[in-house]
Amino acid sequence: MTAASADPDTAFRVADRLRARNLAGPWDVFGERIRKYEIHLSAGRIELVRGPVAVEGYGLRVLRPKDGGLSEGFQASTDLSAEGVGQATADAEANGRFSRVPAPSVELPSQAPSDPRVEISDPALWQDAPGALQRHVAELLRAVQGERGISVTFGSVKVMLTEMTLANSSGLSAGYTHTTVQSEIGILASGGDTGAAPGEYWVTDSGRRLETDALEENVRAWARYAQDTRRARQPPTGKIPVILPAEVLAGILPGALDFMCTGEGKLYEIAPAHDAVVGPDFLTVADDGRVPWAVGSTPFDDEGISRPRRHLLRNGKTDELACDLTYGSAIGQSSTGNGLRVTYFGPPSWNRFTHAPRPSFTTLSISGGAGGSDEELIESARDGIWVQQLGWASPNSATGTFGGEIRIGYRIRNGKLAEPVRGGTVGGLAMSASDEPSLFRNLVAVGGRPELRMGVQVPALLTQGLTVSGESSGSSTP
Repeated sequence: MTAASADPDTAFRVADRLRARNLAGPWDVFGERIRKYEIHLSAGRIELVRGPVAVEGYGLRVLRPKDGGLSEGFQASTDLSAEGVGQATADAEANGRFSRVPAPSVELPSQAPSDPRVEISDPALWQDAPGALQRHVAELLRAVQGERGISVTFGSVKVMLTEMTLANSSGLSAGYTHTTVQSEIGILASGGDTGAAPGEYWVTDSGRRLETDALEENVRAWARYAQDTRRARQPPTGKIPVILPAEVLAGILPGALDFMCTGEGKLYEIAPAHDAVVGPDFLTVADDGRVPWAVGSTPFDDEGISRPRRHLLRNGKTDELACDLTYGSAIGQSSTGNGLRVTYFGPPSWNRFTHAPRPSFTTLSISGGAGGSDEELIESARDGIWVQQLGWASPNSATGTFGGEIRIGYRIRNGKLAEPVRGGTVGGLAMSASDEPSLFRNLVAVGGRPELRMGVQVPALLTQGLTVSGESSGSSTP
């Protein structure tokens, strides 16, 4: 059995040692006790079963006055002994000498929000993670075996059980548990009478629970995409209508908007001015840290601040900036509950305690619009491309640009999906406050059905402002 500990206390134990050392504030400790279970696949069979891999660690942050601002020293450790905490404290103080944020002060919260309820912890995984994982993988392999000419070339499914605790020099002591599931699977299509080379579709996803009930339907879709890569041709070249579903937007929006809509971006003069027009008036983008089962949802952020839904863009104009305590203070506003232990490439789900907090997004949300169903959105496009999957979209947080290879997509002709395309690229700006074409500024329609995928909960978007590069002829009508 893998039930949660009755009293997760990693950060609390470290905080007690810091108080015994009379460490001056402000400081905070982010602690995690993690167990990971994983199954790896190769050539359609289980290659490795591993777990639990257990880690307990903490990240210590100290804030000190420096040249009219604050230094932020940080050190992570897995040593909770008195000697280990002492060394981590010395290292954090030393590291702080190399940083400075022009924030006049930071007031850490003394207590966590009063209503921490949010659906992020799967009881079935806490009860029996190894058994649930094995049943899920068995169902996955069974569904794949039911598809003719389809096999799994590689893959892994990982389950993480995490007990998080947070303590600080203002007296806060809080915590919660959550579960995380990561999947990476290669689906290969081969055989048949066409003589075409094998085709592959790569599945990458993360969430809070194992979605076994949807596996059979998902595998049918993955098999179809893998088969379609075998007969796909390059897309046309030009600026033509493009439809991007949630799977693609999950690889673009969080990274491309990271500086553009945060206090850090404003401090370094990258964020557009407040109320700048960046899209049509029917576009509103929110940051929501309490979406049920979203991988970015938690009861409060990694500094202990509540996480209400906030609007980054409202009616096509820039609105609120995502801030943590430090960068919020630097630009003269309060934290928005976006102090997260993340890298600049998105939130990690393993060993978050090794990162200091910075302003970042939880789940980017766009409500369903008037574009209707996927079929209605395709009909509106008339002539263009539906991009089902991009390779790494290379989002650039400083410029808002992105671009990636089309792994599989579909030509749109006369308002209907036609032949598959692959191998070309699509890219451009995600957002711009100038007249330069961008995904948002040239948005034509917002679909009516939002879908939760990793860091976004969005419907498909139809835009005209992106550049497609495919056929060398440069013609947009092959």
